Amino acid sequence: MAHPQIAIFARLANGGAKPTRKLEGQKTLLSRTMHSVVYDEIHDEFSVPVPFPQAILTFRGGANGEEAPLRVIQGSLTQLQAPMRLAVDAVNNEIIVPQGDAVLVYPREANGNVAPIRVLRGIGAGAGGAAAVDLVRNLLVLAGRGGRNGLRFLIFNRTDQGNTKPLRTIGGPNYGIKGLGGPFAVYSPRGWIIATDDGQGQEMASDQTYLGIWSIEDNGDVPPRWRIGGPKGVFQMPRGVALNPKQKEVLVSDKRLNAVLTFYLPEIF
Repeated sequence: MAHPQIAIFARLANGGAKPTRKLEGQKTLLSRTMHSVVYDEIHDEFSVPVPFPQAILTFRGGANGEEAPLRVIQGSLTQLQAPMRLAVDAVNNEIIVPQGDAVLVYPREANGNVAPIRVLRGIGAGAGGAAAVDLVRNLLVLAGRGGRNGLRFLIFNRTDQGNTKPLRTIGGPNYGIKGLGGPFAVYSPRGWIIATDDGQGQEMASDQTYLGIWSIEDNGDVPPRWRIGGPKGVFQMPRGVALNPKQKEVLVSDKRLNAVLTFYLPEIF
């Protein structure tokens, strides 16, 4: 039986370390499947999409035990349908939820049955698997499917809505990501896009399973500026990226390794 929980570890935890605290229990409203946890450093909160109840939960940063969320976005007006990933724009106070061929945007402090304040639509079949915001350039970056060419990064103005074409597209038959390994990150001060390719969801490490870093100014079928992984078998099934600029670290979770891998990459910061 599944036991939904969010575990918090010390930054320098290593090996089989125990969590410093855990969020779990009925009052949390957490469900079995969670594919994204996003921390808002400015407001000391974190938000989680839960697909089965079709909701977005926001907790205080220090939440522990069987603690209820501060806010819940849920209901018929939200247009949410099994949300898997999200991005939090703590500067412009928005929550961004990619969903199928659309991107739904809500006020950060929305609570209850709240309609999105804008919707970006028609961005390609199955597009919008994950999102991130470049706060310096005021851009929205989406990971969207590109048919036989794998996944692409679609770059929009942050406030675009309706059926709007992207400003730029990164990806193609040579360098399209075969399978997005969970949420990706944008480092706004330097304009980097940091993402993992899980090699079409395969469960064994290969030269198609890697961490790649692109420039947000890239356009077309271009290779990553840096690449970690491949034949050395660093990853098996990466499932998400997080950044720690203060310590110049990139953190990658891996489903099959059941681990969080931390890399020291001062060159991108």
